Amino acid sequence: MMGPAPTGEQLCGAIGEPEVMEPALEGTGKEGKKASSRKRTLAEPPAKGLLQPVKLSRAELYKEPTNEELNHLRETEILFHSSLLRLQVEELLKEVRLSEKKKDRIDAFLREVNQRVVRVPSVPETELTDQAWLPAGVRVPLHQVPYAVKGCFRFLPPAQVTVVGSYLLGTCIRPDINVDVALTMPREILQDKDGLNQRYFRKRALYLAHLAYHLAQDPLFGSVCFSYTNGCHLKPSLLLRPRGKDERLVTVRLHPCPPPDFFRPCRLLPTKNNVRSAWYRGQSPAGDGSPEPPTPHYNTWVLQDTALESHLQLLSTMLGSAQGLKDGVALLKVWLRQRELDKGQGGFTGFLVSMLVVFLVSTHKIHTTMSGYQVLRSVLQFLATTDLTVNGISLCLSSDPSLPALADFHQAFSVVFLDSSGRLNLCADVTASTYHQVQYEARLSMTLLDSRADDGFQLLLMTPKPMIRAFDHVLHLHPLSRLQAACHRLKLWPELQDNGGDYVSAALGPLTTLLEQGLGTRLKLLAHSRPPVPEAAKFRQFWGFRSELRRFQDGAIREAVVWEAASMSQKRLIPHQVVTHLLALHTDIPETCVHYVGGPLDALIQGLKQTSSTGEEALAVAVCCYDDLSRLLWGLEGLPLTVSAVQGAHPVLRYTEVFPPTPVRPASSFYEPLQERSSLLPRLDKPCPAYVEPMTVVCHLEGSGQWPQDAEAVQRVRAAFQLRLAELLTQQHGLQCRATATHTDVLKDGFVFRIRVAYQREPQILKEVQSPEGMISLRDTPASLHLERDTRQLPLLTSALHGLQQQHPAFSGVARLAKRWVRAQLLGEDFTDESLDLVAAALFLHPEPFTPPSSPQVGFLRFLYLVSTFDWKNNPLIVNLNNELTVEEQVEIRSGFLAARTQLPVMVIVTPQDRKHSVWTQDGPSAQILQQLVVLAAEALPMLEKQLMDPRGPGDIRTVFRPPLDIYDVLIRLSPRHIPRHRQAVDSPAASFCRGLLSQPGPSSLMPVLGYDPPQLYLMQLREAFGDLALFFYDQHGGEVIGVLWKPTSFQPQPFKASSTKGRMVMSRGGELVMVPNVEAILEDFAVLGEGLVQTVEARSERWTV
Repeated sequence: MMGPAPTGEQLCGAIGEPEVMEPALEGTGKEGKKASSRKRTLAEPPAKGLLQPVKLSRAELYKEPTNEELNHLRETEILFHSSLLRLQVEELLKEVRLSEKKKDRIDAFLREVNQRVVRVPSVPETELTDQAWLPAGVRVPLHQVPYAVKGCFRFLPPAQVTVVGSYLLGTCIRPDINVDVALTMPREILQDKDGLNQRYFRKRALYLAHLAYHLAQDPLFGSVCFSYTNGCHLKPSLLLRPRGKDERLVTVRLHPCPPPDFFRPCRLLPTKNNVRSAWYRGQSPAGDGSPEPPTPHYNTWVLQDTALESHLQLLSTMLGSAQGLKDGVALLKVWLRQRELDKGQGGFTGFLVSMLVVFLVSTHKIHTTMSGYQVLRSVLQFLATTDLTVNGISLCLSSDPSLPALADFHQAFSVVFLDSSGRLNLCADVTASTYHQVQYEARLSMTLLDSRADDGFQLLLMTPKPMIRAFDHVLHLHPLSRLQAACHRLKLWPELQDNGGDYVSAALGPLTTLLEQGLGTRLKLLAHSRPPVPEAAKFRQFWGFRSELRRFQDGAIREAVVWEAASMSQKRLIPHQVVTHLLALHTDIPETCVHYVGGPLDALIQGLKQTSSTGEEALAVAVCCYDDLSRLLWGLEGLPLTVSAVQGAHPVLRYTEVFPPTPVRPASSFYEPLQERSSLLPRLDKPCPAYVEPMTVVCHLEGSGQWPQDAEAVQRVRAAFQLRLAELLTQQHGLQCRATATHTDVLKDGFVFRIRVAYQREPQILKEVQSPEGMISLRDTPASLHLERDTRQLPLLTSALHGLQQQHPAFSGVARLAKRWVRAQLLGEDFTDESLDLVAAALFLHPEPFTPPSSPQVGFLRFLYLVSTFDWKNNPLIVNLNNELTVEEQVEIRSGFLAARTQLPVMVIVTPQDRKHSVWTQDGPSAQILQQLVVLAAEALPMLEKQLMDPRGPGDIRTVFRPPLDIYDVLIRLSPRHIPRHRQAVDSPAASFCRGLLSQPGPSSLMPVLGYDPPQLYLMQLREAFGDLALFFYDQHGGEVIGVLWKPTSFQPQPFKASSTKGRMVMSRGGELVMVPNVEAILEDFAVLGEGLVQTVEARSERWTV
């Protein structure tokens, strides 16, 4: 359902060009249809980008399968779910594998690197603290604190240069190809006690600094820079890239390492100390005989350098001849990369999943004959069900009693996975939070794979999950230097000593534990959980002054923390209060250093005086008023037929109206009363009054044999019911009503509801068509389809989306932000409310590979991603409301879609009640408008994500909501005086006009003016008069500009016809009279039609020619 559009093949064309897809012509009679079908097949090429079925001859179709094909089918059945999945996996592996040509170029570059590294000149021996021999401007890539350290250093070329890592194994994946090269430092450089007090790491850094200086002067390299392995600042590596066209071909990472067997492994166990407190902290050890704190991470980083080649040999032995295992590792790397789990400090790297595959092979949970897909499943299943933070695993088969126990490693590290030596924890750098995220993602992925969804591969391996789109709230600490104070406050001296002074690594674990405890406890308190009484003191200590004694409804007295939140938007941001309070209380990080990204987009859907709310409460008030009205309708006495159903059919009643209505009480000074009709008329000398839109309610009456069978007679009976309904509501409940032939407007508690009486058989009566012979047949007509949509499908959709809102409270905010953005781009009138609501609903009903959004912000980002990447040409967007569609029915829908594609709209949205026709997109958008929306979404998404992820703050968040006006040929600027929704604009004006509403609502005896919006009325006139020449675009939420695009066909000279001279003038070309648009007169007409409303008409003459 959510497959990406082929590159460059989404929806071609620009606004104004002819649409890509045209409805098929109908023939007359069977033979005529066949003939026309054959002609179309021969004459019409398939629409660009539209998938076509493969046509095979009869001989090819029924040819017996070969032995090779039978074997292939048998392998597919055993090793994969389906042939489609096998094809998808094979194509992905082709894309990420290195080609032989690139391998040859990389090998040639590696040979050049080797030659240059071994030719770097030597340096005489000096003290480690004497670094004057370094050339000017060369910096050592290591924070040397404390600076004083014993030992000597000299540079000698490496004793051995060895390629290690995934490149030799054939498991490295594009697009970022990294080749790891181990440089074995000569034994003469090192001394016996170099494992102590960072001596080895200082020598390693000096070794790289000297290498970098000389290699940077070599013209072979386009880039020479330092990086840190897994975020460990004690272990820099040198990155080399070739110069010229191969700059992005490969990155070679140089890792200096000690000679084999140089360090004694028993000195590097996790319980040992190799950084003395007296040296690091500058104070003599305590005289009470207390032992030095262990330095497990420091020891592990030294061990890692000693095990590079042994790990390569193990991986080569286990994966060397098993192509399925290599494919599985490549797929797992893609899986990690799409979720950004392999990046940053404490990441779960591709090396770790390779070793995990080796472990599963050694424990016989994976067989070497498995396919890459089966390896992927097995590893994800293992990750989903195994918590390495509790029960570690080991590749070591030895029972040597001198080896440390797993419990020792669990005491020192968050995640435990030992290598074959039994001494090195491969997951030493992985944080607990990262591993839990890996587990969480693995569980989601297994659920997705077990569902066997058609788009499972797409969602699992082809859909990126960046942090800003996966998490509801994002917390930035800025500047990071404040964590130094946190380390002092939390007394993390042993951790700082172990991490070489890296206060980020030292504070990361305690900080995440602190916040998890705080947020988790808050959620339990909201659920009225009962912690044991002895925990009260600990609770008070944890929460500080925020903790207080409270009595609950069940009579219990408990310590509790109360967070202030009056609205739904404030409740969503309670984690912000929790985080800032805990960081200030326990770590001395002030609120000014915490940049919390949770609701910056809320301002776009807030009302003028509702800065603390995003409108959910106002919508709930309107829905409660509707519920009261529906009860009144159910209890009406005196109707000839009883009410059988009352259904809402308005965005307010499904919580998706961008700006919810408020109770209105018109000020009499803005109107001239029409006493004979109990109505109001806007005064010409006042600004345009407030816009009041009635909320549509469909009232179904019970069936009866007394209903007429003629369409016109049914309409007259319905009109009588509308009049009677108004009388009864006024008599029995004192409501102000106004009845018409098609609806009854009811004023209740300041809200206006438009009640439409519906007769269930009326759409069928409208379908009856009588032939000249008197035969009656049923055929869909525009009138029947329109009535069925408004009285049956729209209420059902409103009810389903109302239920979705009850299940997912963030749905309202996401749908409203989405509609606000589309309308702000001046494209709102081409997309119905219902179509955009359904696209938003798809994010909650089909969130894979994510979980349903819990905040409007993350939902809106996913909306932009879905719109910009969905293949609208070749796929319907299936929105499975209430989970009514089975997998088989969805497959059938897709098959029917491909067969009838040319007869369907450009944008197809399927629901359980609308499986074939996509009624909500029948009238738009066109191919060009949809393409424009796709382009705008693709541009807005990275810009908005970059803003939200900026630690300094998002800046002007409204940037992506401002429309690009440079694409329009003419701009019509309107007077704010006559724009009733002026304050709803993206850039809300500092001051606007009074709109004739009393500040304190109360009972009103007069019906307000309904649906009065001068810009919309002006647009209707423009389209009626000039719709054949131009397209008009406007933001109904307070827009001050109407964008005009000339249609390209309108400027083509037309033959002179007296009947079609509107907006055109006669010219002589080539001796013939032709008609072309009279642009000056048209622009003058724009101003005349909008007199009083239009301020200026700005023509951009460079964008069109006659």
